[in-house]
Amino acid sequence: MTDPRVLIVGGGIAGLGAAHALRAKGIRADVFERNPRPEAGGTGIYLPANAVRALTTLGFGAEIRAAGHEIRQIRMLDHRGRPLIELPIDAVWGGIAPSVAVEHAELRRILRGGIDVLTKSFVSDDAAPYDLVVGADGIRSAVREWVFPDAAAPRPVGEVAWRFVTDGYPVEHLWCTWQGHGRTFLAVSLGAGRVYCYADLTTAAAAPSADWRTLFAEFPEPVQALLAGATDVHHGTIEEVFLDEVHRGKTVLIGDAAHAYSPNMAQGAALALEDALVLAGTVDDLDGYARRRVARARWVRGQTRRRDRARHLPPLLRDTVLRTIGPRLFKAAFRPLLDPP
Repeated sequence: MTDPRVLIVGGGIAGLGAAHALRAKGIRADVFERNPRPEAGGTGIYLPANAVRALTTLGFGAEIRAAGHEIRQIRMLDHRGRPLIELPIDAVWGGIAPSVAVEHAELRRILRGGIDVLTKSFVSDDAAPYDLVVGADGIRSAVREWVFPDAAAPRPVGEVAWRFVTDGYPVEHLWCTWQGHGRTFLAVSLGAGRVYCYADLTTAAAAPSADWRTLFAEFPEPVQALLAGATDVHHGTIEEVFLDEVHRGKTVLIGDAAHAYSPNMAQGAALALEDALVLAGTVDDLDGYARRRVARARWVRGQTRRRDRARHLPPLLRDTVLRTIGPRLFKAAFRPLLDPP
């Protein structure tokens, strides 16, 4: 395809990543984004090493290291604070790149640099002048609905979640979870006392409450202090999307439009950025793009489902498994992702 006209629908991580990756190949793309302020708000995000590797390939390695906070240790505790797993991050990722945590707005600011984004909602007529249409418009993708009307709607995985960023977390360079019965609390250091927090609950365990924070009342400090400091909380139902077919004709789906899962592997941004890089090298071979990316996305889907099932086992059984073979299982879940996309 010589000098193709490309439309990217969606100005989030996937869409901006694709715009940069295509530009590096000499291909300019128009980017549509329906949200007039996509860089505003948000909470935090943990970027595992394969996400940072992809950002480095895109040319943003130095910027993400400067804006983010390196995570060096993984720790899993039970709901009383007793240890289950302790691992250095390099034991999981083999040193392919650092893993970092960053405020979501900072990541979007970095990716937005140098890209002109038109504030516009996509309609099918917009596709006509273009040789390639890239659906990067998230889990509620308008492009997916248009091109893949037979695709299943996003499926609830049986969890609800709360996300927020707060202050008062003195531990640096740490990703830490507390595992309760049908509920989990995660704290990821952002540096200088800032912390990204994620709390989830199985819908079966949910109970009416005037304050969602009481659902985690049995968790120890520092969880209680972090909950007390929770403001600007983002709440939602966790849903899954997976397509075996990600392109038809001149249209291809990337990022959450093609695959979105429970966030227990923190692979949403990583897969989106990898999609962007692979797509830029396979513009003339969308079948090849699909073969490479669907297999990797299928692996992540399988692992996230297994990890959710394991997290929600009866606590005694779960904790015994995590203490005995947890580190081995943790590393095995990510091993194929060490390979380049």
